[in-house]
Order: sequence, then C-alpha cells, then structure tokens
Amino acid sequence: MTKNQILTFDLSGVPKITNITLSDLGFADIEYIPLETNELNLISGIDNIYFNDYNINKIIVGDGYYLIKNGERIFKFNDNGSFITTIGTVGRGPDEINNIGDLVIDKERQEINILSGWQKKIFVYSENGQFLRTLNIPYYIHEFSLVEGRIIGYCGRNSGKNVNSFVVMETNGQIVAEFRNRYLFDQKSGFGFTHENLFYTFNDELHVKEIFSDTIYIFKEMKFKPHLILNAGDRLITPEARSNYDMFYITENYLQPINLLEFGDYLYYGSIYKLVFPDALIYGFIGSKKKDFQVFFDLNQGIVNDLDGGPNIVPITTKNDHTIITLLDAFKLKSHVSSDVFRNSVPKHPEKKKALERLAVSLK
Repeated sequence: MTKNQILTFDLSGVPKITNITLSDLGFADIEYIPLETNELNLISGIDNIYFNDYNINKIIVGDGYYLIKNGERIFKFNDNGSFITTIGTVGRGPDEINNIGDLVIDKERQEINILSGWQKKIFVYSENGQFLRTLNIPYYIHEFSLVEGRIIGYCGRNSGKNVNSFVVMETNGQIVAEFRNRYLFDQKSGFGFTHENLFYTFNDELHVKEIFSDTIYIFKEMKFKPHLILNAGDRLITPEARSNYDMFYITENYLQPINLLEFGDYLYYGSIYKLVFPDALIYGFIGSKKKDFQVFFDLNQGIVNDLDGGPNIVPITTKNDHTIITLLDAFKLKSHVSSDVFRNSVPKHPEKKKALERLAVSLK
C-alpha cells in the first residue's frame, strides 16, 4: 500500500471463522468492576451482541464514571462500580423526556446531553443529574455525537426520503452546516436498520460509517475525510436494494452493521451476515491496521479470554484507545466459573483465575 492509498479490509468473501484470543490482540490485563445493584438500578436484557443498540442500551465513559443506558433509564456508576444516581426523567411533564434516544457526555462542559428525537429536543443535565436546560433542534435526529465543540446529528434515512444525512449545530441549536442525503430510495416495506450510521471516537477524532458506504470517515474541520474501507462486496446494502427488495430478501443477503470501533492497532466490526432464523450468522471482524492480519469470529462465541479463563468477550465500546469494555451478567459469570471449561482452563495469569473465582463467590 502506498502512502496515499486508503487501507482496505476485504469482507466480501464467505467468512472463515477462527477462534481468536485476547492475547492474540495484545491484551495483557483484564479487570472486573462489580456494579452496585439495588431496586433502583437493575440492568435487564444483557445481550452483548445487541447491547450497543443506540435506542435501547449504551455504555458511555465519563471522567471517573460510567453511564449505562438500559431502555428508558440511564444509570451513573463510579469507576469502582458504586451506584451514584439516575439521569433524566421519562414522562410528559415539564422538563421530562418522552423517549430517551441517544446520549453523549460533553466532557469540556461537564454536562450530559440526552436526545429525544421525536420531540426534536436535547435535554442537558449536569454530571450530578441536575436538569439544566432544553435545546430545541430543527430536525428529527436519529443519533448524535460531539465534535470540535459542536453537535453533529445523524438524521436517519429509513424512510428513504430524508433531505439531509447529517446536520452540525452549535450547542445553542444554531445550524452550522447541512450534509445532503446522497442515498435516496423508494421504501419497499416498513423495514429499517437499527444502525444506519455508526459513530465512534479514536485518537480524539470522530469516526463515521454510513450503512450504504463501505468507507469509514473522520469528520474534522467540517469535512469528511476517508479513513478506512470495509469492502463488503455485493453484501453491502445499496439504495437500489432497498427500493427493490423486501425485508426477508435484504436480511438474508446483505450485511447489517451492529458495532464498530478501533483499539490499539486494530479495527473491530460486528455485523449480521445473514439473518434467517434459526440459522442467523453473526460475525465479528478484527483487522490490523499495521500488519497482514484479519480474522472473522462467531460473535455468539466472542473473543476467547485466555488471560484468566473467564467468559469470552464481545466488545461493546472503548474506555480509551487501548482498552475495550464489555458487560457480563453476574449469574452467567458465576455459572462459567463453576463449569468444567473454566476449571480446566490454563490461562496466561493463573493468579487472576484465582481472583476471578473469589469474585464469583462474592457476587450475590
């Protein structure tokens, strides 16, 4: 690859599934943070494959704390796992949110922004959960992020007719720029994708991938700059396919994005390869940005935890450029530790295996 070429990962063929371990990817340590649980903050429906669904569940990392969105609730935990508070109130009263969609942390202003797309509003809270103000926005926004002190919103295009794909606003709601929708289509059915767009941050830069494009862009200085290419070949969904085929054909023949992130020298992309029950094919892809290395693995199995023999890992998000985050059900963790698979495992760090056994015993 020459200096000016964009690194391309080939996802076009039939995936060859491989077992991959955490140590294969350069991970050397693992930490478990038990979350304080009471009747106010019960987390339900822990499914790591679909956990990153923007309008159901999400994990956001703040300075010294985590926000976990679980349905219509947002819980704030200290970085040691202690429960702090609930952010936002769902309802139809003054300053209440009809529907909690997406959320982001504005670290510069030390504020939490919660999107209610159908209300065309962003509700702003302090990091302690105090309501501060409401920002009225002129468009329906599907999901959003912060970039260079501004708000960038993705307008969604499941209808096929949206005028804009992205809008950029000041934090007072003033429109700075509009990016037109290049992917118009005639809706064949009421079917829509959960992840028409994926935002993630790496190297302090906002990355964007739309469902109809094979290119990951960096959005910087009000421009989309090509960063990496995920060549899905004829499994990349197109506006023509949306116009011509129904839900059943599309879910059987085209990739459905689930999650996208970078850590260290690697890119991770989770997608539904083929959705035909009961034989749904859901894969994770990991490729190196610096060497000739790329693998597909069964996302239902996850990345093998060879560090302490604990449950396999499905990445949800990142804490920083070198640390990935997942979520484990306490009961499943205890079940795994009592299994023959765990007892017979020979991990890289036997002392961490013993520590995990003690942790499992302590969980109620």
